[in-house]
Amino acid sequence: MASFKSFLSAAGADFLHVFSWLGSSQGQATVAGVETAAVAVGTAINPAIGAAIGGVETLINAALKQILSMEASAAAVGAQSGTGVQKAAAVVASLTPQTSALLTTLGVAAPTATEAQALATAINNGLTAILNAIPPPAAQA
Repeated sequence: MASFKSFLSAAGADFLHVFSWLGSSQGQATVAGVETAAVAVGTAINPAIGAAIGGVETLINAALKQILSMEASAAAVGAQSGTGVQKAAAVVASLTPQTSALLTTLGVAAPTATEAQALATAINNGLTAILNAIPPPAAQA
């Protein structure tokens, strides 16, 4: 039986290529173009929305970097499989202070630790699900 290797698994195992692309002029231009368009559209609709989108973008970018870093670290020590709960907990712990700050920026007067952790968990779970649904490049299969 052939095993399925997700994009996230392949990215963790081959993280240097991923970070090289993200750090390349093409990767940076792609990311910056999408981010700029989202903020411009949001700001045109409502300036407060534009500011909120910027904060959400920053948080999602931080989460994506943390998830890929955690996967790469796990791959480096041969602990990629069966450690999802531990990796998720580490990512959520690192994001929770940022989610609390974002909630405050978005107008939540006094976000609770539970609210901040719930948002961090949702972001981690969503991004991880997206990354796991992307098939790896053919060379990584």
